[in-house]
Amino acid sequence: RDNELLQCREIEKQKLIEYEQCEATKRSTCATKQQQCTDQREAARIKCAAADAASKIQTAKLCLPEECDFKENPTCGSADVEREADGWLAEVRSKMEAYQKLAEECRTMTSEASSTCADAEAYCAGDHCEGQRSASDQQRASCAQSYDSALLAKCDFGRAAQTKCADLSAVHALIAKIKDSNRQDALSEPDRVAEFAAVQRLLCLLQALHDEGDLSQEATAACAAKTPYPNTFDYFDERIAELTAADSISCNEKSFSFSGYEWDTGLTSAAFVKRSASPAFSVAMASPAFAFCSDEMAAAVDLQTTNGDMVKSPQNQWGPYATCPEGFEVLGLGRIDILGGAANQNVNDFECNDNGCRAWCHNTECNVAARCGKASNLKLVNGNVVNHQQVNHWSEYSTCPSGFIPIGLARIDLHGGSSDDNVNDFQCNELGCRAWCESTTCSVTVRCAQATNLDVTVGTFGTSGPDQWSDKMPCPEGYVALGMARLDLHSHGEAANINDLECTDDGCRAWCHHSNCGLRSMCGKTFHKDELHMTPGTVIKSPPNQWGPYSTCPSGHKVVGLARLDMISGEHNANVNDFDCNDYGCRAWCHNTECWVVARCARAPGLEATSGPLIHAPGNQWSDFSNCPSGYVAAGLGRVDIIGGENDDNVNDFDCNEKGCRVWCESTDCKVQPRCVKGPGFSVMMGATVEGNENTWSPVSECPTGSTSLSLSRIDIKGGGSAAQVNDLHCTNQGCRAWCHNTKCSVRSTCAKYDP
Repeated sequence: RDNELLQCREIEKQKLIEYEQCEATKRSTCATKQQQCTDQREAARIKCAAADAASKIQTAKLCLPEECDFKENPTCGSADVEREADGWLAEVRSKMEAYQKLAEECRTMTSEASSTCADAEAYCAGDHCEGQRSASDQQRASCAQSYDSALLAKCDFGRAAQTKCADLSAVHALIAKIKDSNRQDALSEPDRVAEFAAVQRLLCLLQALHDEGDLSQEATAACAAKTPYPNTFDYFDERIAELTAADSISCNEKSFSFSGYEWDTGLTSAAFVKRSASPAFSVAMASPAFAFCSDEMAAAVDLQTTNGDMVKSPQNQWGPYATCPEGFEVLGLGRIDILGGAANQNVNDFECNDNGCRAWCHNTECNVAARCGKASNLKLVNGNVVNHQQVNHWSEYSTCPSGFIPIGLARIDLHGGSSDDNVNDFQCNELGCRAWCESTTCSVTVRCAQATNLDVTVGTFGTSGPDQWSDKMPCPEGYVALGMARLDLHSHGEAANINDLECTDDGCRAWCHHSNCGLRSMCGKTFHKDELHMTPGTVIKSPPNQWGPYSTCPSGHKVVGLARLDMISGEHNANVNDFDCNDYGCRAWCHNTECWVVARCARAPGLEATSGPLIHAPGNQWSDFSNCPSGYVAAGLGRVDIIGGENDDNVNDFDCNEKGCRVWCESTDCKVQPRCVKGPGFSVMMGATVEGNENTWSPVSECPTGSTSLSLSRIDIKGGGSAAQVNDLHCTNQGCRAWCHNTKCSVRSTCAKYDP
């Protein structure tokens, strides 16, 4: 299996290279065509400017005498005037011909430039690499399955090796007991030999006494001499040596090579590196045979969190790092407290990394503590740094590397240094972290985590009055606060700032200076092997007017629908033309806008997922239900494909029940397909139907107690026309919600319960 995986990765890298080469060719060709467009437009502009200049000519000034005396000059110089007029007319005709030629060249070059630019725009917007991308995505999905198979096979081998070594250890222990002469029990072979000899001597002596009537010295000596043990005990030395020979498992191994190699992978072919690998082997049955088998262990170490010690940071300079207790890793900020309370005092910069957390506080001392955690196979990294150069505006999201989950802020750095420079709002979710910095540019970095069975979600959103502690914003039941997910100052200006924030296990709170504020906790927990585990897939930013890459699920998880689909543009001519969730992941084709795409992923013992039939849906009416295969239930929509491509072509309503899904598409035909699941003890039910107002988030459609959301089962747009559409949808374990543009809408979740 490991060799099959190696070969699969080789092909995966090659498919990715082919896709990258295609995209590089497209970019190069696109750049060439765009340059041709620019060059032709510039040449046409120059030509049209020349034509414009040539369109004007000064009126001729003929040299006529002021007065004429026919007595002295009978013709009054008419011949000279006629020569001048003829010359001027000839010049006019020449310049007119030149202008007409330039004007015609201007029209021709402008038309050619327009055609070239239209061709460039069409080419650059076209999806010329769909075949290569599809092949790469399919190979990636195939290798993900090969990886799971190889991982399971290696873990099965490791568990079998541990079992063999445990049996071998038991055999050696048994042999040691058999060879022990001081046990005085049935296992001791020396005791058995001695007992046999004693019994045989006694029998001999009794026989001699019977035969001779007396025990002579000679008879006693004879009985002692003729009582050998009749058998030689077989300790299976040869068989044990055979089973622990060099070509077998000796149980002295510290590692196993398998194929001898493994691949580092990533989103680009450059990330694919084949390297030597001999994973360390643990012979102890109480631990996983190999580190990568920890997910196969029934009991993982539960997530544990605490805050480190508080340190005081001096004003107007970096303070020391606030660190975590031994055995804990830095999750983010546990507390930051501005010791002053003046309007010109704020946090200019803070940073959390593997060393701890520290701050640069402007015009005041401040106290800093790190938020700390530990869990099975916990790894923490910082995401990419987003340098935001637009004042008083949302930054782009700082995102996590593939396989990592955003857990909060790692850093916000205000580039200015004046008292009215502030972080007015920051937000962290499954996409990453972003910030709204007031009166200055800033940079933003997300803190990211990876751990066995880790799930991260956001808690309840609440508001607080000015100049007081807010309530702690709670996490869902079973979760603990990892850090702050949102802190929004409702006022602006120098006087409004964050004076103090604190996170503990039961939630996060803040003291907002001279401003109301809204806040939310970022929450986490670890799941066990026998529980239903829901988690978001990889975060994908999909380009406009073409298929984006797939958002894929972690190993062992199944794609059950969308966790997030967010159109970055809010214009009425932007919509989702097509989205598709299948066994590979979820992807989208967004019309006239970039969009964020995140798959919703599930894992439970015996859980299976598939897609129902893709059926045609006529426009402006309900389609038939596309029902799941026998034995499956509908998790939610798997695909909706709008066949038209106009701005007013939209999904006005969709509806899923336990059997399947249907759709109502406005102004166009479309296609619909459900995503379906089945498994032992797995059941689905509908969440509460909630109604949201236009241009804001709807309430969350919450799931019944004891269940978790899979996906959306319904969004019903109450308005009509091109301006009414779904701009964003979002599902977490607690339920689903939607942001509907220029219309009210109703929302309902599909929920699941696992009861093995």
